[in-house]
Amino acid sequence: MKLGITAAAGLLLAAALRVAAAPPDALAIARRSDEALKGKTQHARVSMTVRTPDWERTLDMESWYANPDRMFIRITAPAKEAGTATLRIGQNMWNYLPQVERVIKIPPSLMLQPWMGSDFSNDDLVKESSLVTDYTHAIEGEETMGGDRCYRLVATPKPDAPVVWGKLVLWIRVSDDLPRKEEYYGENGDLRKVLTFDDIGPAGHRPYPMRWTMRSIAKPGHETVLVFHAIEFDRPIPDRIFTQQNLKRVF
Repeated sequence: MKLGITAAAGLLLAAALRVAAAPPDALAIARRSDEALKGKTQHARVSMTVRTPDWERTLDMESWYANPDRMFIRITAPAKEAGTATLRIGQNMWNYLPQVERVIKIPPSLMLQPWMGSDFSNDDLVKESSLVTDYTHAIEGEETMGGDRCYRLVATPKPDAPVVWGKLVLWIRVSDDLPRKEEYYGENGDLRKVLTFDDIGPAGHRPYPMRWTMRSIAKPGHETVLVFHAIEFDRPIPDRIFTQQNLKRVF
């Protein structure tokens, strides 16, 4: 009888060890990381500083996001750019230029163009492509970054996916799935730019990286820094925010 109990205990232990040794689910980690960064909805006040070896400028803006594919951004300062706005619904994107009072639809061919002269492209800032649905994912080990244990996740585009990058490499915190670093590679495998997430602190009921820095590899000395001054998650956002009529609204 004791032998039978011992054998059963051994089988249970072996099963537990197999579960513990199971590799992490890369897709699940990518999905949780996407949720940790975006939430179901998001409303934020952000400043964006663009730096080059020759000049520097800062824009203030307000942004709204509704999962999975609606985004609205309005520049609030300085006065020269105030009122400029960007709307994305699904794979469609529009910019409003108050100086000429025109709404311009952005074609897919221009998704890699800089947004407001920054190191973020149109695709980066409004998330035209989806990390979760348009890529396949693989965990290629773990690394420590800024004292945080991170998964190193490689995201490769699915065939015919409407994406602009040849590969993404992401470092995602094991503790809470927040991203710490992302590398963007072109179709030829060349590293184009690097995005880091820092100053992780409380944002309502969750931790959040309050400082994002995008550095260009092709253009040394070029970088764009996003600083989040206020952000709230998972609160209802009126549908009127995500409309072309709102692009022209005087604020």
